[in-house]
Amino acid sequence: MPASLFADLPWHVLVAVPLIVLAGYTVFGATGFGSSIIIVPALAHWFALTAIVPLFTALDCAATVNASFRQWRRAQWAEIRHIVPPMLLGIAAGALLLFNLPRAPALLALGVFVAAYGAYLLLGRREWRAAHPAWAWPAGLLGGVFSVLFGTGGPLYMIYLSARIHDKTVLRATSSVIVTMSVLVRTVLFVATGLLLDAPLLVAAALLLPLMLAGYALGNRLHFALSRAGVLRAIAVLLVGNGAWLAARAVALLRDD
Repeated sequence: MPASLFADLPWHVLVAVPLIVLAGYTVFGATGFGSSIIIVPALAHWFALTAIVPLFTALDCAATVNASFRQWRRAQWAEIRHIVPPMLLGIAAGALLLFNLPRAPALLALGVFVAAYGAYLLLGRREWRAAHPAWAWPAGLLGGVFSVLFGTGGPLYMIYLSARIHDKTVLRATSSVIVTMSVLVRTVLFVATGLLLDAPLLVAAALLLPLMLAGYALGNRLHFALSRAGVLRAIAVLLVGNGAWLAARAVALLRDD
């Protein structure tokens, strides 16, 4: 393996990678989730998922800790207490299922559900209604499982939180804290398995760190420029895009089988 993940890449990839990373963390800064939705599908054209997911778990760890440090006072801790226990159980279940679950059907189901809910937010009723807190259990469990299996639990957490928290800034802060907890646990798992002890990945993470910080700062400005309706529309578009990508990937896996 080369000393750098970016060695011997064509010039257009070297130009595209920083722009994609900047866009992903701008989205995260604005909404409190979504960096992997932008970055992973785009970079999967040129890099293996076994490299991308640990790499951006490391960057997400830095990004979410930075965001939570800035925003934790605005987080709604009652919602965090509701969703974290099932999320941790889901992460544990995901680790157990990692090598046994038929991935394509599960990925397809998640993709269809997330895309459908995002479309509902875009096209459905605009009146906000609070969901029952019991929905934290399915959202937390499934989000934890899919965060380990596919690195994409954030949309499920956000579906629940956006139906519980009306204020856009409190929503972003609460999402950031929950995603931080999830990413920290996944980081420990990747270190324990050796995936985050790979020198080229660490070099790539160091090179991309300034872009993550710049994207977060830009997204933070964007967050305060948008209305709550604008933030929810952005979240809905991300859910639709993420769901479509997951479903397309599942179909590709089924075809390969």
